[in-house]
Amino acid sequence: MNRRKSLKQTGLLTISSLVPFLTIKPHNNSQNIITASAGHFRYKLGDLDMIVVTDGHIFINPAQPIFAPEIPKEHLEAAIKNNFFANDAVDAAINILVIIKGERIILFDTGSGSALGNKSGHFLKNLQAAGIQPEMVTDILITHLHVDHIGGILKDNKEPIFKNAVYYLPDIEHNFWMSQKPDFSKSKNPASPLDSIKLARKIVNAIADKLHLFPFGTTLFDCVKSEQAGGHTPGHPLLTVFSGEKYLRHIVDLVHTPLLLSHPEWGTQWDTDFHMGVHTRQRLLKKLALSKELVMSCHLPWPGLGYIAADKIGYRWVPLAVSTPQLYSE
Repeated sequence: MNRRKSLKQTGLLTISSLVPFLTIKPHNNSQNIITASAGHFRYKLGDLDMIVVTDGHIFINPAQPIFAPEIPKEHLEAAIKNNFFANDAVDAAINILVIIKGERIILFDTGSGSALGNKSGHFLKNLQAAGIQPEMVTDILITHLHVDHIGGILKDNKEPIFKNAVYYLPDIEHNFWMSQKPDFSKSKNPASPLDSIKLARKIVNAIADKLHLFPFGTTLFDCVKSEQAGGHTPGHPLLTVFSGEKYLRHIVDLVHTPLLLSHPEWGTQWDTDFHMGVHTRQRLLKKLALSKELVMSCHLPWPGLGYIAADKIGYRWVPLAVSTPQLYSE
């Protein structure tokens, strides 16, 4: 596959960017600042400048059967009450991580674009509000090929939005979606996967000349370690962002809602392999609760940063403490 070069063949970890560097102005020396009236959140991880940018949210009402399929209704109602949800619904954030490292501006996914309606698709304008124009982006790490992660790659006319970016995708994820007949037999989703398959293939084909596939175990950009956390999709990752002795564990779509923290065995129809998804979720939540390391989630409440703590049953989310929002003059 000549156009899709592997990391080892290209030595991409030493690629120098030709795109202008974004200077981020300090905010009164505070580590964790939410800028008022803006859809982004800045913080530091060691020497890395980090920004979480919102794409909006996905509202699922009722929660079942997308979440907790085949679980008795009364059990779900009790969990919803215990989690203080307003109603029988899941409001899943779409949180997108951006890393500024030297001359590189690295996106973890691009949001949903226009695919999911007006509650989402706001990543690009919020990214620009944070001071980053599309042409400044050097690298895009595609975590997996679901619409809320890749819908923002192309304009409606099918041209790439991020014209100077190079793309990175786990080879296992690529091979699944591009295979002749992707296997969804272990999913509990009764809906046809055909539209998802078509979208994944359209995106992959559109960026093929700038797409690099990598095996799990690869370190990207000298600051991101990758490991397989399959189940949600075959090539779904756990990504560890590091700088010096500081770490962030990005769990991507391991959980979409606190319901799957308190009951990780309940699962979701969105998982390609339902039972593998449950196993991976249980294994990693146990590990993260023991390590007490900072975690990021694509879909837990904005800005998706916090800690996993063991509870009487299952686990619970402890949000990262942040400073009071402030306004800053230019």
